[in-house]
Amino acid sequence: MAEIITVFTETSHGDKPRPLFASNAPAVFTSANTIAIVYNTCLPQAKYKQAREERKILLTPAHKYMFELLAHRLYLEPTAVEEFILDSSSLSPFDNFFSEGGNATISFVYQEAAIPGIECGRLYPRTTTGENILRLFLANMSQTCLKGICCFFTRNRVDIAVNLENIHEVRQSRMSNFTLICLDALDGLVKGTRNVFNFVLPALEAENWGVLDKSRHGQQLIQNFKDTIKHCLCSLDDIQMRNESIVHLNTVTDIDFSTLASLDDMKVAAADCDMVHRLEEILMQWYKQIEEVLKENDSIRKEVDSAGLLSELEHWEKMSLQFNSIINHIKGPECKAVVMVLHIRRSKMITKWRELDARLTDLTNEAKDNVKYLDILEKVFCYILFIRTLIINMNNVIDAIQMIYSVSQYYNTSKSITVLFLKVTNQMVTACRSYITNNGTCLIWEQDAKEIIKKFQVMMILIKTHIAISISTKRPCQLTLFCIYCRSHK
Repeated sequence: MAEIITVFTETSHGDKPRPLFASNAPAVFTSANTIAIVYNTCLPQAKYKQAREERKILLTPAHKYMFELLAHRLYLEPTAVEEFILDSSSLSPFDNFFSEGGNATISFVYQEAAIPGIECGRLYPRTTTGENILRLFLANMSQTCLKGICCFFTRNRVDIAVNLENIHEVRQSRMSNFTLICLDALDGLVKGTRNVFNFVLPALEAENWGVLDKSRHGQQLIQNFKDTIKHCLCSLDDIQMRNESIVHLNTVTDIDFSTLASLDDMKVAAADCDMVHRLEEILMQWYKQIEEVLKENDSIRKEVDSAGLLSELEHWEKMSLQFNSIINHIKGPECKAVVMVLHIRRSKMITKWRELDARLTDLTNEAKDNVKYLDILEKVFCYILFIRTLIINMNNVIDAIQMIYSVSQYYNTSKSITVLFLKVTNQMVTACRSYITNNGTCLIWEQDAKEIIKKFQVMMILIKTHIAISISTKRPCQLTLFCIYCRSHK
């Protein structure tokens, strides 16, 4: 039986509200506006509420099982999760997830979002227009800006539909077919993604890969897959480093730069002593900020003795990003206007500023060149995943270092090229240590003696190749790979 809605309207002279609809009386309408209110608000609400009840009837034990998992992870009541999900206009994402050959994932987001309209079928407490509330909703992650927690289910097998007959088996097997993973982006998406990978990587290391583990080719495929994930983590770190490396110079809020758009405007400003004094203060603030960044570049870097090639590349990438962000500011209209006004006034600040600008330009070019050269060396060396491949490509590694020594102004000194050689050697030590310990999963004495002997024989070939090629180019390393490896295992 359909629900009867009673609508009240205010009467004149402060009388009590009079019902327009009553269950035992015919409807009496006092105006066309009242009719519009009834049909535009009450009747659609009843329609949406009925649709919500119909969605609730469609919920199965499989839905309820997922609600329980979400509630446990988000510290909510299962009934609260259910109410949030019923706010969606359709449950078709669940149908696609449960069906045979359907989607392998389904995603939910728990974060502040706009309050659903009346289409959700229930009324939320009165809030300010445009206000967001913390709620859970089905999400298309390609169209969602994640700022909260993303919970996504994955199905290990999509060739079997989830239904009433097998949902109990799924529950009893403790998520053998369902896996719930949560990405917490409250402290940033990069950190949240890294935390998820830190959960996944140990599971991959302990995974039984079946027939792939029984062949050398299969083991290479497994290692390639794991290294791809690790490179993905490095890419995330690179994105975060880029964001943190950008230098933000002080923003000027007390000057309207639109009044300094033309040369005539600048001449007028140059004749104003108060304006010139303020612009000199602004330029001096920028000068001190830039000077601080340049001092950081000139200071001696504190690094661990085992720092490898990647740390060198990261340093110069950071410097290049910092310098370029400063140059972009200098080329901006605000900085150009300040410099031009002070140039017209012949301020003493201009001389110091131009000297700083020249230093910055030289350092920017140096950092850009070093990133380019080290990137070449990284591609030759760092993406070589196996020791045997490294032996074959050792000549290319030394040739790349020799090229850097020949063309780079920074590395064209005995001190700098020695540091670079040492870091390349450290990178090889890291690769060898990973090779011996199976990426840190087992100790030497836990492995078969014959297998360990074979690994050391391969390493000795690498050492001899490293030394021979270094001597042939007349630029021997200060420390050989073997010496460093022995030192690290004293």
